[in-house]
Amino acid sequence: MAFKVLLIQANSPMDTLIPPNLATISACLKEEGIDVRLFDTTFYRTRDVTGDDARVETLQVKETDFSEFGIEYNEGSMITDFVHRYLLFNPNLIGLSAVSLTYPHGLRLLKSVRDFGTPTIVGGVHATVCALEVIKEQCVDYVCVGEGEEALVELCKKLENGEDTTNIRNIWAKKNGKIIPNPVRPPIDINKLPFQDWSIFEKRRRYKPMGGKIRATMCCELARFCPMNCWYCTNEFYHKLYKNKNYREKDIDNFINEVKYLKEKYDVKYLYISAESFLVTKKERFEEFIEKYKKIGLPFWMETRPESVTDEKIKKLKSVGCESMNIGIESGDPELRVNLLNRRMTDKQIIDAVQIIKKHEIRIGANNIIGFPTETREQIFKTIELNRKANPDSIMIHPFNPYYGTKLYDMCVEKGYIDKNEHGGDYRIDYILKQEQMSKKELMGLYRTFAMYTKFPKDRWNEIKKAESNDAVFEKLSDEYRKEYLV
Repeated sequence: MAFKVLLIQANSPMDTLIPPNLATISACLKEEGIDVRLFDTTFYRTRDVTGDDARVETLQVKETDFSEFGIEYNEGSMITDFVHRYLLFNPNLIGLSAVSLTYPHGLRLLKSVRDFGTPTIVGGVHATVCALEVIKEQCVDYVCVGEGEEALVELCKKLENGEDTTNIRNIWAKKNGKIIPNPVRPPIDINKLPFQDWSIFEKRRRYKPMGGKIRATMCCELARFCPMNCWYCTNEFYHKLYKNKNYREKDIDNFINEVKYLKEKYDVKYLYISAESFLVTKKERFEEFIEKYKKIGLPFWMETRPESVTDEKIKKLKSVGCESMNIGIESGDPELRVNLLNRRMTDKQIIDAVQIIKKHEIRIGANNIIGFPTETREQIFKTIELNRKANPDSIMIHPFNPYYGTKLYDMCVEKGYIDKNEHGGDYRIDYILKQEQMSKKELMGLYRTFAMYTKFPKDRWNEIKKAESNDAVFEKLSDEYRKEYLV
């Protein structure tokens, strides 16, 4: 009988789009003859407000309706359903994948079946940056630090054969009450990985709202991690973990073949390219992408950095189907961008990048973050002013969340803005900093009116200021904004 693994994706509610990391891990396990099933928390109400709800409320995106595609919440109890799935499958190993926000309800699932004695492993970003915290949980036997494709296969084989499991690189283990941390193995050659296995996911996971439309969408990895080192991003932790060798690019042929395979097998209509800084790649690789993607015929979304945008590149991307793009403004205060975020682009580079992308009629969204440690209201208005000058098609606005393993997390703990071991929440909704210069109430008022400040004429700013705290004024202006700007 095959070795059986029950994977858990502890996900935010209604955060659709099949994650390539988990789909690839499933494919790796199945290549070794391992039976894989998935318990997915996406369609359970683990929070009252979803990330997309927050983006609609704060005027970042148009409202869409999943029910048109028959996608609804599960009515049953998540814990009851999970225990039932566990008993039916009777796995030899349970593997939880989670981020900091979803880790608590993933842990609840592990605790619900702990008495049955099945070994458990936790992986994902949260487990990587908080390995010691996670491995101390009684319901956790192993923690995967870093990439899991090779390590999880090795763990399964050793468990199946009754071998010692305390010496597997990338995996922390327990033995006789002691924690055994193992070093990481060299970064995986991502070009040797199998194509994603979508068979473990329900069909409704394929549908994602993008640009005001819900379509069957695939996320494919064109690069893994990011070559940059922004101080608010957990990429910084991975740079240290892998000694700056974590960034890898996938061969264009390999990427094209996977896209073609998923498109044909699952009738996908849209592509979400996973590559945080694609346009920093070498010219030869970019040209190869342009030439070979022509044959795919699938509209796509991508993101890149403002300083990597050129007229020639954007023109070519448009010619092969780039429909939408996001760049990071993050802050409109040049000194804050450099000294607090380690982002060294200029205001002019940001404005020029947006204008080039708009010129070629690619929908451009700008990512912004407010509420950084020490940031003032005046500095936030510098971000608003920069957005007004750049004038992107859509404004993405996020409250700052300090994530463990980053320089800004350490700063927040040191200055007392957060309690030690307190974790950032959903970057689309939550705000946990306690700062004297700006209360949470004021910050969240600016968060919900940010898009209004960037688009409405300045002679209406006094009215918008009232909307920061007055719900009736906010609703009135929101209706007007949606009719004028979210078309």
